[in-house]
Amino acid sequence: MGTAPIFANAPIVGTGIVPATLDTSLTAPTNQTTLTFSTAIGSSGAKIEQVDVIGLGTTVAGVLNTFLYDGSTYHLFDQWLISAVTSSTTAVAFRASRQYPNLIIPSSWSFRITNTIAGNQSLLEVNAYGANF
Repeated sequence: MGTAPIFANAPIVGTGIVPATLDTSLTAPTNQTTLTFSTAIGSSGAKIEQVDVIGLGTTVAGVLNTFLYDGSTYHLFDQWLISAVTSSTTAVAFRASRQYPNLIIPSSWSFRITNTIAGNQSLLEVNAYGANF
């Protein structure tokens, strides 16, 4: 066990668009999108501080699932309730943000998202903000 504390030091941003194919599985999704990080998750892992879900147009009510994937097993991390929003030049698109004080992703793991409702295919973007250790 190390005696010196480790701190997050190199900022990273992960992005992904929800998949076009629906998937309601909470244990073994087959249609998911892996967030692509601006810099690979470091050898000591990464800490994600905030995740945003942003509508890219008109959304319908549904659920977005987020998973941590260890290379063989999906671990349901969080679920987002998506509201029906008709965006226009006078109405803003759907947006939700959550902060996570304890979201640590090991170096060999990934952060993945699935879409559970028809109508939101490719219309939601997920962004994660954090730093490598």
